[in-house]
Amino acid sequence: MGDRESTQAVVVGIDGSPAADSAAVWAAGEAAGRNLPLKLVYVIHSAGDPADPPDPQAAASSALSQARQAARAAAGVQIETAALHGNPLATLIELSHSAAMVVVGSVGVAHTCHRAGSTAAALAGSTGCPVAVIHGAGTPRHDGAIVAEIDTSPDNKTVLGWARAEAELRHAPLQLVTSGDVEGYLAAHAESIQLFVSGTRDRRSLGWAGGTGGCSVLTVGGTPR
Repeated sequence: MGDRESTQAVVVGIDGSPAADSAAVWAAGEAAGRNLPLKLVYVIHSAGDPADPPDPQAAASSALSQARQAARAAAGVQIETAALHGNPLATLIELSHSAAMVVVGSVGVAHTCHRAGSTAAALAGSTGCPVAVIHGAGTPRHDGAIVAEIDTSPDNKTVLGWARAEAELRHAPLQLVTSGDVEGYLAAHAESIQLFVSGTRDRRSLGWAGGTGGCSVLTVGGTPR
């Protein structure tokens, strides 16, 4: 583990939803395994929004407390919380440039980032670090394989590096799937996949994983591990 990584945190976008709490639990395990701090972030939209709660600051405090409690199961993890003001999507992207990873839930993230569109895809294409989209609510899946998409893109070495690291961290088998077979493979085997690792070049993987009802997604790009 390099010096640069040791100064970074695993950042989680929190919005008070069960899916965000599930993302916090998954991220706590990631942070514990990598000996990194965990940072839970709730962003209050500075421009206001009809969907905002009557007291945004109180809602932020409650959501962060709830997520912190959920994440405490990962013993030894240093947990920080922050309620920030700004554009939620832009704020997460800004935080990503000094983060080891950004983690969000697959449900509820649209509320976190309000009308930012497909938030997961936008984050995957814009952040300065890997983005994990954790599927569903409740306890994150801890069994099943780590599946990596392989192709000839510049991201391929990075994808393989992260997939191997995740498989080692989670004591899980690693399976490789060629890019042309990904959609069918995810649809057929989602229930046996713990995490799907893909490059940033293909954002469709985010939709495939969420739509097949099974696996979470880690989208990576840039410098290999």
